[in-house]
Amino acid sequence: MDKEIFIKTLHKGINKLENRNLLVNSCIKNPSYIATLLDNMNSVDDKNSTFSARIFELTCKRDLKIIIPHLDFFCKLINKVNLEGSIRPCAKICELLMLKYFTKTNIFYSNMILEKHLEKIIEAGFDWMIGHQKTAVKAYTMQTLYLLGTKYNWIHTELALIIEKDIPTGTTGYVNRGRKVLKAIETKSRLKL
Repeated sequence: MDKEIFIKTLHKGINKLENRNLLVNSCIKNPSYIATLLDNMNSVDDKNSTFSARIFELTCKRDLKIIIPHLDFFCKLINKVNLEGSIRPCAKICELLMLKYFTKTNIFYSNMILEKHLEKIIEAGFDWMIGHQKTAVKAYTMQTLYLLGTKYNWIHTELALIIEKDIPTGTTGYVNRGRKVLKAIETKSRLKL
């Protein structure tokens, strides 16, 4: 798909499986299209930005390395997105990045993801945890912050306080994930989801 058709299809925002697959496949074949997705996501108040965020998430799920040239922009962007439909994909991408970063056998990500990126992910993560986000965002973020807490001890303390405060009013999904994270923090064991 050429770039003009890619942009038109993206702007239509028709969230059908065939459109999503077509757009994701186009991004995989043409990594330069990622910049278009991120530009659309940067229009944080535009509802169409959520469709771009979803396509970006699906693309990253298929090939996470595609984000690396855009990591600086993405990490600045995650602190600006404000629509739930954009925050959820960003939270999932952060989780995917941290899962790769903390895999000891995969040094590519630990070399490419810098301290400045980690700081932005931590900042966004705590904003999402204390904000009025839905369960999916908080579940992804718990995993992300838990992993980051293995590098920065203070994160586990802060994360545990937030989870303990929110468990009494949380959804079933929040409570289940929260208890697993708390158990892993308390026992200093590996998080098993």
